[in-house]
Amino acid sequence: MEKFLERFSAAEARTVRDMVYETLRQAIFEGVFKNGDRMVEKELAEKLRVSRTPIREAFRRLEVEGLIKHYPRKGVLVRGITAEDIIEIYAIREALETMALSFVVENITEDEKQKLYKLIEKMKVLIEVGDDEELLQKSRFFNELLLRSSRMPRLVNLINNYQEYIARFRKATLSKPSRKVDALKDHEEILRAIDQMDVARARELTVRHLKSACRECLHAITGIGTAPPDSSKPVPDNIISATDSSIPGKE
Repeated sequence: MEKFLERFSAAEARTVRDMVYETLRQAIFEGVFKNGDRMVEKELAEKLRVSRTPIREAFRRLEVEGLIKHYPRKGVLVRGITAEDIIEIYAIREALETMALSFVVENITEDEKQKLYKLIEKMKVLIEVGDDEELLQKSRFFNELLLRSSRMPRLVNLINNYQEYIARFRKATLSKPSRKVDALKDHEEILRAIDQMDVARARELTVRHLKSACRECLHAITGIGTAPPDSSKPVPDNIISATDSSIPGKE
């Protein structure tokens, strides 16, 4: 935690309270603060070299977001990401990215399509050589370029509001070797459907893609959802049905 908090600089902050909030929020997403960890206002204020006021403000914002919770006699504990969070955020992505797909098909340029195809080829090589960090980066680039090609900046900004969650989910789902291959195959099929201007097919493929991603994420982060083949842990029916909404989307 010490190394992570050293990145904070009050002198460079847009506003101190915003910087404190963003620093603590990112620390939770990166696992510096884990589920159940206690966050002490006085200690954080001393380590970040700020007054306790922006720490309290950050706590309020983080609690509204559901990342921490104040318990009487226990203090502020990290709540982290729950199964409900995962299901909700994937549903939001499904709704927004489905909306973007028709605009992508209408507005994407040949140059953008070629760049996307090249990214897919690069990701195939990265899977073969086992470069997970670069694979995650290229996967993010692929999604960003595809969404930007919709020419709908406000829609893209709405999706980007959940970027930290998306990055955490992508890292969790792509940690499984078979998922890397399946996800890349899905991306290639979705791109081909877009290239053929087949919106219905692109939506159908993205439904399948995000449902699978959501299930993998549930298992990777919370231990529920789709279990790996060698696991005897049953898959809760209520969790499966909760992820099978009719809203399409893409990882």
